[in-house]
Amino acid sequence: MADDITISFDGQEFKTQPGKMLLEAAIESGVYVPYLCYHPGMKPFAACRMCVVSVEGQRGFPTACTTPVADGMKVQTASTEVNDLRRSVMEMIIAEHPSGCLTCHRVDICGPTDVCLRHVSV
Repeated sequence: MADDITISFDGQEFKTQPGKMLLEAAIESGVYVPYLCYHPGMKPFAACRMCVVSVEGQRGFPTACTTPVADGMKVQTASTEVNDLRRSVMEMIIAEHPSGCLTCHRVDICGPTDVCLRHVSV
């Protein structure tokens, strides 16, 4: 088994195992990174893009669910830029989703693959 590596989330250092994805390391370290599509045991595919982060020395905003940890990695999970990007991503997700679900009194009985009683695919 490989030795633990050190990464930092928002300036706080944590130990983790090589081979993990940033999101897994964050969850295990108690660091909040929002996500919608990640599920333990399934191959990550970054469909929702809600877990974007900023990594020092990297261009753009990688998804935490598909970015492997590296020793010395410095990650920002809640900068203004990251939060603005997540807000835009969520706005696009909601724009493509039936808005009635957000205020429907039946939302607690719907499942992710159900068909809405108003005949709108969910």
